[in-house]
Amino acid sequence: MKTDKLIDAIGMIEEKYVADAHKPCVKISYRRVKGFAIAAAALLCIAVPLPTMTAFGSDIAYNLLYMASPAIAQTFKPVQKSCEDKNIRMEVISADIQGDEAHFYISIQGDMIDETTDLYDSYNIKCPFDSVGHVSFSEFDENTKTAYFVVNIKTMNGEKIPKGKVTFSVRELIFNKHEFEGAIDGIDLSELPENPPTIENVNFRGGSWNYKSITDILAPSSPLTEIMDGISVTGIGYINGKLHIQTYYENLLKTDNHGYVYLVDENGKRISEEFADISFWDDERKGSYDEKLFDIEYSDLKNYSLMGWFCNSNGYESGDWEVTFKMK
Repeated sequence: MKTDKLIDAIGMIEEKYVADAHKPCVKISYRRVKGFAIAAAALLCIAVPLPTMTAFGSDIAYNLLYMASPAIAQTFKPVQKSCEDKNIRMEVISADIQGDEAHFYISIQGDMIDETTDLYDSYNIKCPFDSVGHVSFSEFDENTKTAYFVVNIKTMNGEKIPKGKVTFSVRELIFNKHEFEGAIDGIDLSELPENPPTIENVNFRGGSWNYKSITDILAPSSPLTEIMDGISVTGIGYINGKLHIQTYYENLLKTDNHGYVYLVDENGKRISEEFADISFWDDERKGSYDEKLFDIEYSDLKNYSLMGWFCNSNGYESGDWEVTFKMK
């Protein structure tokens, strides 16, 4: 659908644009401010009233007032249906409000925007009421380099969406994403080292429920094989009855590089002997090491092949994109 036709359709969204609108929501309930925020707001109000500062575009005042009263803060937020930063334009196109749910259509346009554009979980939805919400990718127009997203919100108490203003903002965009799934070349499971070098005191990033009980972690090495740009295998070995496979995701915070490894037998059937997995930062806290452990006998390794699914991106942009519009 072309942009000019979408603008003509403001106030409604066709079924194909809201097909993803009923996915499970991510809670974004906005709680009332605690004592420290009230005190901070009170101190600020001694000099200048918060509504006045908010009306003049003070982000600090707006955020304090929003914590104290979302409904009042949104009243003073000026309407701005489009914005542009870093040569990327964001615009609210149309809306569909039905009972306790609302679905808004957002466009993001720019020369680097493509069909893989991702908001990288950097979006924020501010409403004058407690709500749950999420964002779904809708479609991409190659001719205009425009990606379209559906913003979905729902009242927490089940009451109808009230009148007021919604503010939607985005701080980071990722694009030019690619996927890979298949055999990982350069790794022979029949010739793995036993008891390879390990390290201690890593900067854990997360893992499975039992990851903190893992004491043997492979010492990262130079890439044994590169899977995709920015993704490589940096360690593999057999320790205390477990197969360890370590992958490295370079510049994680600006690429969203991610993925996983798995094993298949001689018939191509995936096995489920995964024991645990852990993630930890590199020394610069920019890249991440992921290590998976498989509970499998060493003598059986020759019967399996190492496979994986991975996703990387070669495009990143940070900026300040924000629109505010009225709900009617």
